[in-house]
This record gives sequence, C-alpha cells and structure tokens, in this order.
Amino acid sequence: MRRWLLAPLLALLVAGAGCASDDGGGGETGPALRMNQIQVVGTHNSYHKRPKTGGPKDWQYDHAPLDVQAGDLGVRQFELDVHWNAEAGKFEVHHVTLLDAETTCATLQACLSALRSFSDANPSHVPLWVWIESKDANDTIIDGNLLDKLEAEIAAIWPAERRVDPDDVRGDAPDLMTAVQNEGWPLLSEVRGRAMFSLLDGDKVRDAYVAAHPKLEGRILFAEGKPTDPWAAASKIDDPFAAQAIADALAAGQLIRTRADSTDEPWAGDTKRREQALASGAQACSTDFPQEVAEPAGYSVTLPGGVAARCNPVTAPAGCRDADIEK
Repeated sequence: MRRWLLAPLLALLVAGAGCASDDGGGGETGPALRMNQIQVVGTHNSYHKRPKTGGPKDWQYDHAPLDVQAGDLGVRQFELDVHWNAEAGKFEVHHVTLLDAETTCATLQACLSALRSFSDANPSHVPLWVWIESKDANDTIIDGNLLDKLEAEIAAIWPAERRVDPDDVRGDAPDLMTAVQNEGWPLLSEVRGRAMFSLLDGDKVRDAYVAAHPKLEGRILFAEGKPTDPWAAASKIDDPFAAQAIADALAAGQLIRTRADSTDEPWAGDTKRREQALASGAQACSTDFPQEVAEPAGYSVTLPGGVAARCNPVTAPAGCRDADIEK
C-alpha cells in the first residue's frame, strides 16, 4: 500500500466536475492532477560552473546553487554527476575530473542538502525530480557495490517520508509498468514537498541496479526503461524531435525528461529545439540556461508566465490551469 494513503485525504470533489481538486498550495482549486500531468523546467549538469581554464563550448555555462535554482528560477528537475572518492568514502559531484570540475556543491550530500533546504522552506512545491549519473570509469560503482552506498547517501538527507519511491508508485500492481499504465501516478496533493530520484543510465549500471530487483522493490531510484520493461516508469529521451518515442512513452504513462538545448542552439539563437521540447509533452525540459545571461545573449528556457510548473500540453486534463499548480 502506498504510504501516503494513510495521510488525511487532501483532494476534495469539484462541484459538477466529477473529479478531485488540488489546492496547488495556494488555496485555489482545479482538476486533480497527477505527477505525469504537469511540465517543469530542469537543468542539465545542475551543479556546473564554467571551468577556469576555458574548454569547449558545451562547458561554457554557469548554474546558480541548487536552492537558488529551485527558489528563484522555478527549476524542479535536476541532474547530478557523481564520482566515488574512496579515500574520503563519499560521492563527489562534478563533471570531468581536473578538466571540468567547478561545481556549486562538491559532494552529493551537499547538493541534496541544498535541495532539502529549499523543500523545507517551501513544502507545497511539486515533487523535485533528481537524476543521478555515475561518472566513474571502469564500472567502479558496480564492482564496489556502491549502488547501495548511493542510496544510503540519498536516504540520509531525504528520508522515506520525503521521497516518492518505486514502491509508492507500484502500490499493489504487479510491476511499475502496469501501475503507471493502469492506475497512474500519485496525485500532486499526495506528494507535495517530496523528491523523486532516477538513475541516469540505460546500460550496465542500470542493469546492475535492477538485476536483483526487476520491479525495483525496496529501491529508492527509478531506472530508465522501455515501456515494456517491468521497471519502466521514467525515461530519458534527450531528442525532443523523437516524436514517436515520446508519444509511446507518454501513452505508457511514463515520466519523460528531454533536452531543450544542447551545445549549439543557445549560441546560435536557435529556439526550434526549445519550442519542440516544451510542446512535446515531456514532463521535464532540461536546459543549461534556465535564465537569460550575458552570453549567449537572449536565450533561456522558462515556462509561460514564469510559473514553476504548468499543465502538461499533452497529458493534462481539461480545465487544468497553470496558476493552480504551484504558488
């Protein structure tokens, strides 16, 4: 049973609408929304600072600290690259060791603490979605049984009652794939103030993570998968022009992260990819530029009206209003 079913029922019936309502954390009401029926802006390599030694164009961006991104810029999806420091016995967060290692939070616990501080101060926010990618070479995270250590570091900052875990979404369904296709994701009113964690890997690390728990029983992280995989609930489809793949994943109830920009578009003033990402129905549109900066000038990725979350252009129900989702 989902643990929040024991909490007081927060959704009320909308008169004449035949559906529940969600107060959006601000007293207004509208159709009940599930986690997959909204859209947010996310950041790519959310900890990143420009390297002091220069480097290629795709390293030339600065992110604000994570709590500032969440509080001032309305970012709700984040991406953290982790490297295991065996001597210190902890996960560090940066992009490429030595070459591109400038970061706003040097360790995983520091990064997660910054997000937790924002959440504690803003308990009605829609769930934060945090992708974690192992950047260690030679499969260190697999061979060293570090996936359990990764979960332990997450749990130390974000305890179970502040997370959305695979067990919560699966409920009594036989697997996650069936749960999101048939029962759907939790209502926002049930999961405000929480965070959801996903493993940004669709290869060996993902396979090792799900090997003993193909339904992600007892796991903290969601794992990438095709709509036919039993653990499938979240997917990374970086190309927003992959229309059929996104449509199939949405039809299967999956949460999708796509990329609103890569290396070239912001610098060229090309907004086609950004507009396609926002129109695609992907629940999170990740960018290197969640606010306008001096260089590249005139480019940013924000939601209309400056909201932190809006009605998903593909999956939201009729009557959904952006202003009702999060204050």
